[in-house]
Amino acid sequence: MRQLKEWFFSRSIKFKVLASFLVSVVLIGVVGYSYYIVSNIKYIKRETEIYRNRLEENQKNMVRNIVNIALDGIDKYYEAYRKGELTEEQAMRKSIDFVNSIRYNIGKNLNLYDYVWINTLDGIMVLDPPKPQLNGKNVWDLKDRNGVYVFREMARVIKTQGGGFVSYCWPKLGSSSNGKECYPKVSYVGYFYPWKWIVGSGFYLDDVDKAVDDYLKRKEKDMLITTLNSLLTGGFISIIAGFVFFFIVSCITNRLREVGELSKKLAEEEISPQLKLPYKGSDELGVLVKNFNDFIDESYKLMMFKKTIEEDVDVNAVYRRLFDLLRDDFGIRRFNVYEVNNSKSSMKQVVVYGTEKMECKQDILLSCNLCRAVRTAKEVDSFVEKNVCLSFTSHDKNHVCIPLLVGGTVGSVVQLIFDEKEKTEAIEKKIKRIKIFLKEAAPVIEAKRLLSQLKESTMRDPLTGLYNRRFLDEFAATFSATIKRRNTQAGILMCDIDFFKQVNDVYGHNVGDEVLRGVVRAISKSIRESDIAVRYGGEEFLVLLQDVNDKTAFEIAERIRRDVEKTEITVQGNIIRKTLSIGISIFPKDSKNLWQCIKFSDVAMYKAKEAGRNRVVRFEPDMWTEENY
Repeated sequence: MRQLKEWFFSRSIKFKVLASFLVSVVLIGVVGYSYYIVSNIKYIKRETEIYRNRLEENQKNMVRNIVNIALDGIDKYYEAYRKGELTEEQAMRKSIDFVNSIRYNIGKNLNLYDYVWINTLDGIMVLDPPKPQLNGKNVWDLKDRNGVYVFREMARVIKTQGGGFVSYCWPKLGSSSNGKECYPKVSYVGYFYPWKWIVGSGFYLDDVDKAVDDYLKRKEKDMLITTLNSLLTGGFISIIAGFVFFFIVSCITNRLREVGELSKKLAEEEISPQLKLPYKGSDELGVLVKNFNDFIDESYKLMMFKKTIEEDVDVNAVYRRLFDLLRDDFGIRRFNVYEVNNSKSSMKQVVVYGTEKMECKQDILLSCNLCRAVRTAKEVDSFVEKNVCLSFTSHDKNHVCIPLLVGGTVGSVVQLIFDEKEKTEAIEKKIKRIKIFLKEAAPVIEAKRLLSQLKESTMRDPLTGLYNRRFLDEFAATFSATIKRRNTQAGILMCDIDFFKQVNDVYGHNVGDEVLRGVVRAISKSIRESDIAVRYGGEEFLVLLQDVNDKTAFEIAERIRRDVEKTEITVQGNIIRKTLSIGISIFPKDSKNLWQCIKFSDVAMYKAKEAGRNRVVRFEPDMWTEENY
C-alpha cells in the first residue's frame, strides 16, 4: 500500500488529476444512480398512494353527485304531487322511472353500467335496475359474505347521519361468477323523507385497484426508460467531459509551470512570505485568482440570501429581508418596493418599517399602467434620461426603477432613489449587483404571493366574495377562543333570503346569482369592518358580530334587514326586491359552544320564517328542546 501511495504521488499532476477524475466519475455514477433509483421508487410509491386516494375521492364525489341528482328528480315529482299536478302514485312511479333511467360508467358491453337503486327505510326494495326480481321484496336480512346486513347498515347511516357512505360486498354486473362472488363496494346513500326512500349508488374498489395498477406500471416503465437514457447520456457526457478535462488540465499545468518560474523570480526579489497567495501578479492568473475569490464571496452571499428567503414564512418576511439587504449591505438609504396586482391593474406600496415615503403620484396605486416600469416591463433610469417617468415626484433626485419579471409579467417594482446628479461607476456597479439579487428574489416573491393568494381563494366563495364554510371550519376555534379570552360577547346572525327559490324558478339561476350578489352587497354595507360575513349555504348567510350585547346585535340585524328590503336589484330590465329572515343568538351567553350558538341562530331564523318572514327573531331557550345540536 505504501509503495502504491509513493508511486501515485510520484506521478505528474496531470496524471493524478485525471485519475481522480475517472475514479470520481465512477463513484458519483454508482452512488448517484443508486440514489436516483431508490428515490424514484419511493417517489412512485408515494405518487401511487396519492393517485389512489384522489381516485377514490373522485369516485365518492361522483356517486354522491349522482345520488343528489336522483334526489333532486324525486323532489321535483314530489313537488308536482304537492301542487296537485300528479297523484302520489303517479309521482312515485315517475320518480322510479327517472331513477331507473340513470346510467353512468357504461362500458363497451351495454349490459355493464353503474346505476342508482331505491329501497325503503325498513328494507323493502323499491328499485333494483339490474335485478328487477328484487323489486317489492324485503331485503332487510340480506347479508354479504362478511356478515354485514347491507340494508340495515344503510338505514343506520340514514338515521344517524342523514346520509353518507357505506362499505360492503356486492355482486358485480358482467362478472364471470354469475353473481355468486361479491366484490368490495363503497356506496353513498341519501334519504328522501316524505316517502322514506333510501336512494343510493356506489363503485367497486377493485375498479380503483385496476386503475392504480395501470398507473403504477406506466410509472415503472417511464422510470426504466429514463434511467437507461440517463445512463447512456451520462456515459457519453463523461467521455466528452474526460477529453475536455484533459485539455483543461493540460492548460492549467502548463500555466502552473509558468507560475512556478515566476514565483522563483519573486522569491529572488524578497517578496514577503506572509502573502496569503503564492502569486499576486497583475497578469491573467492574478486577475483570475482575485476575480474568482470575489466571485465565490458574492456567489456564497447570493446563495445564502436566496436560501434564506426561500425558507421565510411568507412574502412579508421576504420583503423585510430585501429591505435590510438594500439598506445595510448596499447602503441605499431611500428606496421603495411596489407590489403589482395585474388582475386588478393596481399596485400597492410595500411597507415594512412604517417610515417608507412614497416618491410617486398616488395615481399609480389605482392604475399600475401609469408606472412606466410596469407598463414597459423595462428598467427606468433617470440618470440616462431626466424626468423619464412623469409619475415620479421628487424631480431634484434621480431614481432607478427595476421591474421584477416572473413569467413575462411584472410582479413587483423596486425603486432606488439617489441624491447624486450623475451616475458614478460605484453606483453603476451597485445597481448591477442589486439586480442580480433581485433576479433571484423575484420567483421566490411571486411563489409566496401566489401561495398566499391560493390559500385566500380557497377560503372565499367565488360567487359572492364572502368567506365560505371552509373558512368558518378553520376560523371557528380561533374566533371562539378570542371572544372568551377578551371576556366579551359575539352576536351570531343567521340570514336567509325569503322565497329565493322563486327567483331561480321564474328568472333562472343567472338572475338568482345576481340577486345573491346584490343581497351580499347590502349586508356588507350594513355591518361593521370588524364583523365577518360567511356564505353558510345556498341562500343562507352567517354574520359574526364581535363585541356586542343583545341590543347592539338586534340593531345591526334590523339594519341589515331594512337595507336588504330597500335594495333594488336590476337584472335584465327587471327590478327585484328581496327580504331576509334573521335569527340571532349570543355567544357565549346562549351556549359556550360556538357551533351550538350557530344552530340556535338557525332555529331562530326558522321561527322568523314561520312568523311571516322579513323579520328578526332572538333565540329563546324554549325554541330548542333537544339535548344535542
